[in-house]
Amino acid sequence: MLQTRPELGAPQPYHFPEPTRLRVGGGTVVAIDVPGQQYAAVRLVQPSGGITEPLDRMGVAALTSEALEDGVGGDSSLAPALERHGAEWVSRVTWDSFVTGVDAPVNRITDATKLFAEAVRTPALRPEDVERRRDQLLERFWLEASMASTLATRAIGGQLFKGRYATPLSGGPVRLRDVTPETVADFHAHAVAAVAGTLVVVGDLSGVDLEELGRTVFAGAATVPAPVPSAPESAPGDLPRIVVLDRPGSVQSALILAHRAPSRSEIDLPRADGMSDVLGGMFTSRLNMELRERLGYTYGVGCRFDLRRDSGVFLVSTQVEAPTTAHSITATLGEIEKLQADGVTEAELSAVRESNTVGLPVTYSTSRSLAGALVEMVVHDLPEDHVDRLRAGFERVTADDLAAAAREYLTPREAVVIVAGDAEQLVPSLTEVGHGPVVVRDPETLWT
Repeated sequence: MLQTRPELGAPQPYHFPEPTRLRVGGGTVVAIDVPGQQYAAVRLVQPSGGITEPLDRMGVAALTSEALEDGVGGDSSLAPALERHGAEWVSRVTWDSFVTGVDAPVNRITDATKLFAEAVRTPALRPEDVERRRDQLLERFWLEASMASTLATRAIGGQLFKGRYATPLSGGPVRLRDVTPETVADFHAHAVAAVAGTLVVVGDLSGVDLEELGRTVFAGAATVPAPVPSAPESAPGDLPRIVVLDRPGSVQSALILAHRAPSRSEIDLPRADGMSDVLGGMFTSRLNMELRERLGYTYGVGCRFDLRRDSGVFLVSTQVEAPTTAHSITATLGEIEKLQADGVTEAELSAVRESNTVGLPVTYSTSRSLAGALVEMVVHDLPEDHVDRLRAGFERVTADDLAAAAREYLTPREAVVIVAGDAEQLVPSLTEVGHGPVVVRDPETLWT
């Protein structure tokens, strides 16, 4: 017998769980107790991100992160050891952080954390393992760069910044090749093993001794402050401009429009992200409706802010058929101009509010997602009620706020358009776009 569909009620307000914070030795434990959540997430956050690397050691953080998975016994010994406890190793490097950890059943969290701590503090780092990991990273770099969209995205840094940001986080194929096992051992000793960091723990913690976990992970490591942010220098060259990464014979073009943006601490996130959602962050966004639905040039287009402690990037990205490349650029620039001139509609404002508030209970329904939010708070020195403040910001944002954000944060006349495609076919039409000079680059020379 068919039952009547229940009527939807009004969305209930969401409040991010209040974390517990305690000092253990040289480090800090930040934890959220989620009754009934039997799978825990444990993360160690250290400030040894890619931006801390010297220019002659670019890629050492990423390689060290990979090498830690070889564990205390070497030869990829950590994963099978963790699997005996139903646990999974987690490791990633960002520009601002070095994050390691485990996801594990709560009743095995002590044993899993001990294995994870040993891998972080006292890994084998055998030269043969480090070299194997380096070769794998190099092979992965070029395999991923064979995709036009990845190639274009990795070229952003060199077009907008001087210094460390000009080279991809992995160090690029040339710099990474120069990173030796001795370099990794030295980086690990002073930037990982000796640094206490912040331990994030999320799950049903009713029977978990957080102080004991902290002592296991921090051991005798010391407190090290995060680097003081300083705005990086801009790359040389005229702005705006179009850079073509030549891929002869390509029938498609990967497009990136990118310009510098404020740092994470300088930007008003509800205004900035809300405006970005209207432009290209939702399926019903203006760019998607124009380039996909009306013109039929692409399967999808998106835009976002990449925000760091000392700077930021705003980027629009899509892939189109080669003959439509020039018009895709002019159409994108046209939508930005319309947004800045005309602002947003009430329907767009409503969609922004709903997409950033109604789904929060689902967004933060797992230990892993809650831990991810805590990691962001640690990395960017955000208050513990950051998620609640963000939700409140989206609830009160106005159409005028989003229009002002478009004028404040979008600077298309300071943007670089990166096109990965067939230069011979594209250059004549790209020159007519009028977005500054058109420069052609061989992808294999980007990071030499």
